[in-house]
Amino acid sequence: MPEKPAGQDLAHGVPPIAVSTTSTLANRTGSWKYIQPIYQDRVAPCNAACPVGVDIEGCMDLLRRGKLDEARDLMLRENPMPAVTGRVCEHPCHAACSRGAFDEPVNIRAVERMLGERDLGARTNAAKPKGGAATPAPAAAARPKRKEKVAVVGSGPAGLACAYHLARLGYAVNVFESDPEPGGRLRYGIPEHKLPRAVLAREIDRIRAAGVTFRCDARLGANLAWETIERHDAVFIATGAREHEPRDWERHDLPAVRPGLDFLREVRAGEPPTIGRRVVVIGGTDAAVDCARTALRLGSEVVLLFHGAREEMEADAEAVAAACREGLRIECLARPVGLQLAGHASDEEALEAIESMFEAGDPGLPRTRLVGVACVRVRPPAPGEGGAPGRLSVPGSAFVVSADTVLTAQGAEPGCDFLPPDLHRRGFTIRCDEWGRTSKAGLFAGGDVAGEPRTVAHALGAGKRVAIGIDHWLRQRAGESPPEPDPKALRYGANGNVSITRWRGDDPVPRVNELNEVVPREMLNFAYFTHEPSRHDRWSAPGYGTSALAEVNLGLPPADALAEANRCFNCGVCNDCDVCMIVCPDVAIHRHAEHGFSLSYKYCKGCGLCVAECPRGAMTMTREGL
Repeated sequence: MPEKPAGQDLAHGVPPIAVSTTSTLANRTGSWKYIQPIYQDRVAPCNAACPVGVDIEGCMDLLRRGKLDEARDLMLRENPMPAVTGRVCEHPCHAACSRGAFDEPVNIRAVERMLGERDLGARTNAAKPKGGAATPAPAAAARPKRKEKVAVVGSGPAGLACAYHLARLGYAVNVFESDPEPGGRLRYGIPEHKLPRAVLAREIDRIRAAGVTFRCDARLGANLAWETIERHDAVFIATGAREHEPRDWERHDLPAVRPGLDFLREVRAGEPPTIGRRVVVIGGTDAAVDCARTALRLGSEVVLLFHGAREEMEADAEAVAAACREGLRIECLARPVGLQLAGHASDEEALEAIESMFEAGDPGLPRTRLVGVACVRVRPPAPGEGGAPGRLSVPGSAFVVSADTVLTAQGAEPGCDFLPPDLHRRGFTIRCDEWGRTSKAGLFAGGDVAGEPRTVAHALGAGKRVAIGIDHWLRQRAGESPPEPDPKALRYGANGNVSITRWRGDDPVPRVNELNEVVPREMLNFAYFTHEPSRHDRWSAPGYGTSALAEVNLGLPPADALAEANRCFNCGVCNDCDVCMIVCPDVAIHRHAEHGFSLSYKYCKGCGLCVAECPRGAMTMTREGL
């Protein structure tokens, strides 16, 4: 008989096997690999899209961890006016937010507004020292005081930002403003229903508390001599854009035809002019929409004329939509060519006069009472069609829009007549580099006067860049050896604004193998996120008459703003989600007590599961030893 196979007598039929009586830690698998994972922080898309240059992702992560004061301080390092930008910024960060490809973008602007108001509330409730200045909230520590003095001409957003950052770098800063109060277009060019004066005043108080002094009612060329400015060690020109060149058809000297910015200033000052029942606003800028919404609140019927298509308007699309809900009528592809004045026998006669006036290019009509704006329809030129670029008039399309008042808001240009004649210019603007350095040593420029995008956020970012330029120049002149400002190192990603925290070298947020590249959405793992709708701003009904100045966008309650912060993906940065530790088959990843993880390469065999599964693209594979 054949022999029984070995082990056949075992009840369970399993032959003896080798068993280790020690921990699996004795089985080091790391020698198998030639590539290994590492943690690597990248730049979140929202950071790169922010014109101010705020570490948005860092603020969101701190809020998620319950560190509200730290999040506020991180915001204030880069943005001196979060309660302002939380109301008036056009929030390009929303369009860049990776969550928008999953469900809805995070309402970043509302979170920013909440942090700004948290700081305003903290300073309002704090004890005030002698002189009544509010105690500033703690933020990045100011550098030791320096002997150099800097003059800032203009107290709009660019001037205020530059003054704030320079003061925190240790410089004495004097701001000269031609208006009775500081703020520039923030105070005089943005309606109360968008930016309450009390909010702006408290934001400026923060800047004043940082050590900035203000001298108002000081106009260069009038009661302020250029020699007074030149006594400072450096000068920043941030006078904005106010000059408006009238079009031919505007040259009637009629009180009913006026610049929209003048109208906004009067309303903002509490002295709204009489504008009648029918108002026509001309332009597609933010100022044009602000004029229209303000006129609506004063009880007028408002028509906005714009020469392009609606999607070509410079104004914030959200503000345009809100204005239409409030009753604004927009006439796109319409060009004003003249004014209809009282005295024409009929509409037919008026249209004939308009047609002939337009064809002859003659705006001359008798100076009398305004009753309408003469317009023609326009169209873009067809491909290959000759003639000048731009819009072409449609023959026989003349029409009249009834009007008691016309407000023009087609843009303004800076006035630079007060500046040294040898300063290099580019048209109406001052020629300078991205750090504000002009052709004249020690003279810097930025914001509208340097031809930069005319938004509050861009102006704040420009002021910060100029502060870095001035700091570098003054330290160099003092015999120090500061590094040349490097845009590649200081910007968020390739195209974002710069970080003054990077320039200072005192980042409070720990970074891991930092890369200054924006994490693409393809690196995110959406499988680990759950759908959750965004919390949208609360809106009140617009006020009219005596209630015209009431704020309409109420933002979010603090609890909802914090919930929005929790929706943030924290793109490109580890936020302790534990996924890498859970999926690791070699138990080679261990959590730190405070924050982050460590990898044991003795046991990691380089399978890459942790990198593939990381929800945020905060890990990468690299060759061992590199």
